[in-house]
Amino acid sequence: MYDYKLLEAFTAVVENKGFERASLVLHLTQSAVSQRVRQLEEAVGQILLVRSNPPVPTDAGKNIISHFKKVELLEVELDNSLLHKEVSGFTTVSVSLNADSLCTWFLDAVEKAVKKNRILLKLYVDDQDETHRMMKDGEVSACISTRDKPFQSCSCSLIGTMSYKMFCSPEIYEKHFKNGFDINTLKEVPVIIYNEKDTLHKQMFTNAFKTQPSDFPYMHIPDVNKYKDAIANSFGIGMMTVMQCREFLDNGTLRDAFYPHTVQTPLYWHRWNITSLSLDALTNSILKKNMLI
Repeated sequence: MYDYKLLEAFTAVVENKGFERASLVLHLTQSAVSQRVRQLEEAVGQILLVRSNPPVPTDAGKNIISHFKKVELLEVELDNSLLHKEVSGFTTVSVSLNADSLCTWFLDAVEKAVKKNRILLKLYVDDQDETHRMMKDGEVSACISTRDKPFQSCSCSLIGTMSYKMFCSPEIYEKHFKNGFDINTLKEVPVIIYNEKDTLHKQMFTNAFKTQPSDFPYMHIPDVNKYKDAIANSFGIGMMTVMQCREFLDNGTLRDAFYPHTVQTPLYWHRWNITSLSLDALTNSILKKNMLI
């Protein structure tokens, strides 16, 4: 059996990016936190933490964090079940997901489960091709990802498919896309990209041109709402979900620049394979959607 005070200290150092912040969270001295981490490494028999700035867990350290998070979730649910329903506490569930899911369907899908089961969501937003890395490292209990294979001790279920199109303002459409488009059009119109990890535009280029342009103007706008505003205000063209933009297509605020091309992105729900009322409730709510979005 591990001493869970040691696991708690180790996890706090990683999550708070240093011994000093971890000591404040745990209400311990920095020396005491450091000693607990050393004791854990001695008990395990290997280095768990790279003492960089910020500290980084080794592969073994990531396994320790994943184990501690699972036990922590189960203990909270056990405590709640032992209390009267009227006074039972909340359970925190950490989930990593993409920004488009968060701003469109996710909160609606889990609303009833969150309220009924007194769940506190701890959400981490990243690109849909990257969110599973947090799951792999044990930082979150569940994630929404494009990865279609489960990790060890986890389950994986298809949620549905998000449809993306390349949108533009009416002004840009009339000037550059009214009579069709070709790869040379990209030299005249900036492509708006969410961030460095975003590859949706590359998938669209492959669909539309059967190749990747070697050079084109682009800009990064890492905010979902401002991203849409930038497209509507003719900063350039950009990839957004059909679900998010259907209303703007109908009223003429946005146009489909690369019609009829679409990028279909399947999304999968990954979760720890443990018996958890909170995780079960979130899973059931999300999978009931059976979404084509």
